[in-house]
Amino acid sequence: MRFTFASAFIATLLATSALAGHNCKCQDANGQYNELTAYCCNQQNTLSDIYYPGPNNQCTSPGNHINSGAFVQCCQGQGVGGAFCWT
Repeated sequence: MRFTFASAFIATLLATSALAGHNCKCQDANGQYNELTAYCCNQQNTLSDIYYPGPNNQCTSPGNHINSGAFVQCCQGQGVGGAFCWT
């Protein structure tokens, strides 16, 4: 029962924060991947203000329109451990 509650809580937390991205970049313990960050930035299916590169070679959206969950999945789908997203 605890596992089910914890899983539901984590899923809810991830779902509510998925569209809150202002900046994201593909990176893991091995480093940063600027070309992959550009690729995943271009994969964002939106007509809003998302562009690459930001001042730190990140995908950025002044209006917080990056789907950070999809961004992480894009990086992971290309073999990188994850992404770092921040506001």
